[in-house]
Amino acid sequence: MAAKLEDALRKVTELPGVKAALVFDHFNTIIARDVPGQYSNEILKRIATQLSQLSLFSSKSRIPTQEFRLVYEKYAVYTRLFAKNFYLVVFMDRNLQPADFRQPLNLSVLVLDRALRSEDLYEAGRTMSGAAEVAERSLRDTYENDVSFAGRFRRLCVEFLGQMGRDLVDMSLEELYLFPPIRTESDMHRLRSHVLAHVVHPVKHTLLEQESQKLIEDCISLA
Repeated sequence: MAAKLEDALRKVTELPGVKAALVFDHFNTIIARDVPGQYSNEILKRIATQLSQLSLFSSKSRIPTQEFRLVYEKYAVYTRLFAKNFYLVVFMDRNLQPADFRQPLNLSVLVLDRALRSEDLYEAGRTMSGAAEVAERSLRDTYENDVSFAGRFRRLCVEFLGQMGRDLVDMSLEELYLFPPIRTESDMHRLRSHVLAHVVHPVKHTLLEQESQKLIEDCISLA
């Protein structure tokens, strides 16, 4: 049955101008997804949490907003509440107008609604999400114990930036398709540059830039 839900979601991403889509519940559990591989379950849960909070904060009465669309520089995010406790999130071209996507998305929501009303399917979705979370915990443990540049740089970022530093390195690894252990100097510089580009505090940026360069030199000398 889970395959039926995934198939229904793929119908959404096959629509013109749609790049990715996911469904999450009121616990911010990712029930289904059709997104690029670099977006981990943890990243998707962060997105789900922010969108669900926004849906509440946009209403003084604390009643969730039925639908809203956020337009950014390069894309738009459409979020819609359906089946009482589920949200459909669609990443689309920013130039798409409501008339372009409303009718096909209405039909897609009906299909998703029917699928999610099956208790077995809902439980299957939660099981899939749980398995993804276990896999991610294993991956985080690998990062924590890594003695190559990736692990040492991750710990350095935590020292300067706290939890944000850990998240920043993890997301950078995913976006750059890098996997510990990192041995080559070019990959070390790629990861370092990607992370530093997101550190806006001038003093922390300078210190992290200096210390990470020393770390690269140390890792190369040990290779």
